Amino acid sequence: MTEEKLLMEKSFYRTFLVDQDTTRHPIEVLGQAFVEEQQNEPYDLTFIRYAQGEVYFHSRDYEGAIFKWESILNELEPWAKKNIADSYYELGMLSSAEDVYTAIQTESMILTMEVSLQLFSLYIERNKIQSAYRTIEKALSIEPDYANVTDLARTFYENQEDWNKAVELAVKESIRTQDPAWFMILRDYGDQGYARSFAPDYFYDLLITVYEKDRKQFKELVSALWAGYRSHPAAHIEWMLTVNTIFEYVEVLPNETWQDILTQFQDAYIDFLEGDYLMKDLEGFMPSMLTNWLKVSRDQQPLFPAAAVLAWNDVFSYSIEPMLKEEAEMILLEEDSYQVRFEEIILFLNKVIQWSERNEAPVSYKTQWIAEQLMDLNEHHLLIAGSASSGKSTFVQSVLGESVGEVEDSTIIYSYHDQQVEVKEIHDQGVHKVESIADFEELMQREAFVEYSLPSEFLKKNRTAIIDVQTGKRHLDDLTAFYPAADGLLYVLNADAPFNAEDRQTLRKLTEIGQPVNVHFLLNKMDKVSHSDRTEEIIESARNKAREWFPEAEVLPYSSLEAVHLQRKDVEAFLGDHYKVKNGVLKRERGSKLFYLVRKTLRDLYSKRKNRENELKESIEKNEDILTRLNGFENYMGDMQSERVSIIKDSFHKKKEAMKKEISEQIPVILSGCSELISEDSDFKQIHMELNDAMNTRIQAYIQDDLMPRYVTSLEDWLAFSKQELQDSQDYLNEMSETFNELFGKDRVVLQCDFQVVDDWRRDVSRMGTRAQIDKENILLRFKPAQFLLKSAGKILGVLPQNKSLLYNQYKRYLENEDYQDITESVVNKFFLQFDLFEKSLQQDVHSFFADPFKQLESTIKDTESDIASDQESLKKMKANPERYFDPITLFEVKLLQHEYMVKASYKASHHFS
Repeated sequence: MTEEKLLMEKSFYRTFLVDQDTTRHPIEVLGQAFVEEQQNEPYDLTFIRYAQGEVYFHSRDYEGAIFKWESILNELEPWAKKNIADSYYELGMLSSAEDVYTAIQTESMILTMEVSLQLFSLYIERNKIQSAYRTIEKALSIEPDYANVTDLARTFYENQEDWNKAVELAVKESIRTQDPAWFMILRDYGDQGYARSFAPDYFYDLLITVYEKDRKQFKELVSALWAGYRSHPAAHIEWMLTVNTIFEYVEVLPNETWQDILTQFQDAYIDFLEGDYLMKDLEGFMPSMLTNWLKVSRDQQPLFPAAAVLAWNDVFSYSIEPMLKEEAEMILLEEDSYQVRFEEIILFLNKVIQWSERNEAPVSYKTQWIAEQLMDLNEHHLLIAGSASSGKSTFVQSVLGESVGEVEDSTIIYSYHDQQVEVKEIHDQGVHKVESIADFEELMQREAFVEYSLPSEFLKKNRTAIIDVQTGKRHLDDLTAFYPAADGLLYVLNADAPFNAEDRQTLRKLTEIGQPVNVHFLLNKMDKVSHSDRTEEIIESARNKAREWFPEAEVLPYSSLEAVHLQRKDVEAFLGDHYKVKNGVLKRERGSKLFYLVRKTLRDLYSKRKNRENELKESIEKNEDILTRLNGFENYMGDMQSERVSIIKDSFHKKKEAMKKEISEQIPVILSGCSELISEDSDFKQIHMELNDAMNTRIQAYIQDDLMPRYVTSLEDWLAFSKQELQDSQDYLNEMSETFNELFGKDRVVLQCDFQVVDDWRRDVSRMGTRAQIDKENILLRFKPAQFLLKSAGKILGVLPQNKSLLYNQYKRYLENEDYQDITESVVNKFFLQFDLFEKSLQQDVHSFFADPFKQLESTIKDTESDIASDQESLKKMKANPERYFDPITLFEVKLLQHEYMVKASYKASHHFS
């Protein structure tokens, strides 16, 4: 080993300096030894040359050193090659150095390690990182105890920011060496989050090793690793499984401090209850976690884990070992009372509310408002309820000295304001300030309650807010919402008919709630009692009946005929005697009410999901039924449209054809009748032109003065008939709109037709009726053989008187016997052209009339299909992962129970809320 140390340090030459004059230079000594060795037979200069190479190396004569070492062929050859590589390294010939290093073959561990470390440095300098990794890992595997090898490896991994390798090295070295320095390095890695990429069970052997070596460092290392895993849900669960296994092995010594570990347990417990975890994720390790938590906390702060143990066991029955449960119960009995601040409970409630909003089941703002009122310990809340006949609101307003009007249908909270009346609406979404009387009257009809602040001496003197619960349809809902949160209830009875059916129903509901509230009764309208001499007996009877419901109840008689100011004093005295409590008791009761409010909120969230599922199922069924009806109605409406087209068009066509028939018959008659215009004295040269003009005049007169007025009247009848047909269709569509809207439960379908079509028809009929003028017909001016002969004869023979009789007879015979078919067709075609075009447009017009209803119906069908698909998707998600909704509610309940157990920790002292 000594020789290898000299070789490693390149100090082998010192073996030749023993017993030599220290003032002589090593070169001189080695030169003398070289000469002396040559005198021997045989001689071996290898060792001297090796030593000379070392001296040259230290003298920075690297080429001389290399020359000497290249001749070494004995057992020092591997070391000589290593030194040659070192010389190349110093000369900057890194490639040559690498080649020599990698070619060295040796069984020496020290030489192997030295070569590996030199190669490692060379690879880093040449930026051959992967080769550096392989080399340092080889060195670690050969001899991790070799000087500086683990420190070099750690520094290298850190410089490369390869934290996985760094952590692996620290874990192996911690277990191998049990050196506290490595424990500290690993703790630092844990603090910086570098260890969380490893599976938690990777650290099991390490933690056991550290625990057995140094308990203090064990706690620090557990805390560091724990902090890294907390932000990763899946890894955190695996970590807890590892922690549970480790802490089964851990022994807690008397008076030993575990503060950091306790903090980690508590933070983890809160994370698991409030984070995105399911019960199936927690059930496997939570009982063991609670067991270990309580085990570690026995001598310090055991209240929190003890309460957590009992809360978990209440929700998950039999999950906790009986002995552990008994231990937790004993801790609660022995511990001092827990001081919890209202803000902590409100914070818890806000977390529930935020979760509900993320899960599309928002908690009503009314709940938040009630919680805020409970935090105000300077004001008592007196709930006043009664039946519709009790006159409670009249009593309230008489005591306050303020008339609000008819408010029996609204819940009003009267509170003190030192300046003016201020009214606010408290609804599910928030607060809205009421600015006018009209708004206030409208508010009475909405599902909200009213905060009515006013400068009332009664409220100021008694430091009381009065909650006047409405008696309308929401009576029980509002009453059960406010009852648990009130400091007391004054139930108003009608003295003429106390404890009627409505009273009994309400009182029974209150007793079912189970939340303790100070309840007393006011016997109102005592002046209405017919037997005034039996007043005391009536009051006593009412008191006895009241105590059947609430054993501590008292009864205050009240009459509207007596002076209000005197009775107000009686009311104030009654409130002071039966409702006022000490501040400490009030804190305790308010804390209990806040817990109740949180529990009620959780129950409401559970019910809301169930109700939402039922609503979706009902909505899907209803919309599918409506969709079937809509599709059927769409088909029917198409048939109805076709029918209206046929009826209206046929009606118009019949009237048009009737007129066509008439004009086809009348035109020939009119034209034949023009023969009377001819006489023997006529100018037969011009007669054909005169007759043509006369015939056109008679045709136009017939159409304009006779036919057209009758045709317009007929078309007006057709218009009235068509309008009624369309109106009947509209009436039917209106009925169907109402039917569908009733099915939808809202105004969603409006099937309004376009009656502009009728106005357009009326305009068109009027226009066509005033445009009866048709173009002049060429009746006798055509180039027809008969006409040509007559016209020619007229011109030739018309000058001779004896020929006029002949021409007269010929013309007359021609006019009377001509059929005029082509003229008639021409006149009919010209006259009825616009009516034919109008008839052709009727189908499109009727379609236009129904266009909007078809669009509306199509849109409604698409919307209904979309609603069905959306509801089905929502229902599918709900059914696919119901635990995503219900499990967090259950875990919120565990946390609530844990808070309540902590508050009830001591049966010897009062509960405190600060």
